Amino acid sequence: MKSFFSNYALPIVSGFLIGTSYIPFPPWALFFALVPLWLFWSKEDSYKKIFISGWITQFILNLIGFHWIAYTTVEFGRLPWPVGALVLFIFCSLAHLYYPLAGVFWKWLCLRFQVSRTVSILMLPFAFLLIERIYPFLFYWHFGYPWLWASWPGVQLADWIGFFGLNLITLIINSLVLLFVLTRKPHQWINRPLFAAVILFIAVNILGWFNLGQIPEPDKKLKVLLVQGNIGNLEKIQAEVGEAFKQKIVDTFLRLTEKALEEKGPVDLIIWPETAFPEVIFQGRIGYQRQRLIDFLKLHNTPLLTGTYYFNIENRKMFNSLMLLREADILGSYQKTHLLAYGEYLPLGDRFPKLKALLPMVSDFGRGQGPSIIHLDDLKIGPQICYEGLFDEFSTDLQMKGAQVFVNVTNDSWFGHPFEPYQHMYMTLARAIENRRPLIRVTNTGISTAILHNGEVLKFSAHNQEWAEVFEIPYHSTPPSTFYAKLSKKWPFILIFLLGLFITGDRIARTRKH
Repeated sequence: MKSFFSNYALPIVSGFLIGTSYIPFPPWALFFALVPLWLFWSKEDSYKKIFISGWITQFILNLIGFHWIAYTTVEFGRLPWPVGALVLFIFCSLAHLYYPLAGVFWKWLCLRFQVSRTVSILMLPFAFLLIERIYPFLFYWHFGYPWLWASWPGVQLADWIGFFGLNLITLIINSLVLLFVLTRKPHQWINRPLFAAVILFIAVNILGWFNLGQIPEPDKKLKVLLVQGNIGNLEKIQAEVGEAFKQKIVDTFLRLTEKALEEKGPVDLIIWPETAFPEVIFQGRIGYQRQRLIDFLKLHNTPLLTGTYYFNIENRKMFNSLMLLREADILGSYQKTHLLAYGEYLPLGDRFPKLKALLPMVSDFGRGQGPSIIHLDDLKIGPQICYEGLFDEFSTDLQMKGAQVFVNVTNDSWFGHPFEPYQHMYMTLARAIENRRPLIRVTNTGISTAILHNGEVLKFSAHNQEWAEVFEIPYHSTPPSTFYAKLSKKWPFILIFLLGLFITGDRIARTRKH
């Protein structure tokens, strides 16, 4: 065991550095966290050892940064804690296998094409991110998001390169620091690679600050009321079977909404979070709680956008839905497309129905038709439910469809505090800068807030408390199209091209040298 820790000390250090530099930790080691692991790779030719080292790093960073998976398993899956611990172990073992796979892929490229050491180190970020981009994630995270968490001006370049591009810049800086470690002479504290890393970071932030000044000012405003009911998991579960529990939940949201409207005046739109309205909405049927809601909306003459459950009689499927209601009318709706595995659907359950019989506790929601727009008069809302906001392509598709304002409704009550709520929030808020559209985020237990098109984050809600707040959200009647909307789906091809460029350039340089 002692020999194992000594042999793999560098990957262990990288796992610790990464895990303690991601949200909600300050990004203290962001620009050198991968250096120990990559240093190990640079000195090792054994594919087996490279794979093991990458696995160790991803296991440790998962254990630190995503330990809440165990809590979620217990809360969301209604399973005992030993099972939660087992699920966490499986997650830590498999969730980010792109780390060891990227190491093996990079080493294969280096050995296959016999590139120089300097070129091999510069290829590392591109090989790493190519595997990362195509690896099937349960949820997407990367090193670009801490830039927003830290409020660095470089985030303003996200409408050009996205947060995935900031992720690439972060890894390039890591590779330059590694080059410094490999090439520096005794007692030398700075050389060209380290100087280049510092200049790159400064340049990205200066360009981001300059880019912010080029963004056109919005010409319209939306006055919106966000309501966070703070309904616990047990109450939600009970509301699935008991009418009295449904009434208690509706009472809470109506009370908070009524009080906010009395104190802060009329608004253009009220927003409640994911599955806030507990009564299932059927086609052509109005239940008791829905009638109460109709009467309330008629009294205040204000539309409501709320998460709810919708049952489609035709295909006999329940949907996690976001509905825009004006009195008795449903003005528009969106059904969640990216469902949460084992929480909202059972993988392979449709192909193997017996699996559903063996695991009846796993929900079986219908899947929506993809990104779509909800219209409120002349306002075009781009809806997202829960972790759909983590998929950059989902939001760029909403941009291409004409969305002027993004609305993300979420229930983070299943994930504990404080790690996941902050991780989920900042990864979702990033979509506003990439698309230069404001994003309004309303959650059940926190954190609710809004971010403007220029990256300004508004007031946060308290966590695990009732909360209601009115925001004035400026937006563009004709929002600009961002370059990233065209770039987001092309990243794999760009990374392959750049890798090819490094290999070709190295071959040409060696040919001329000889």
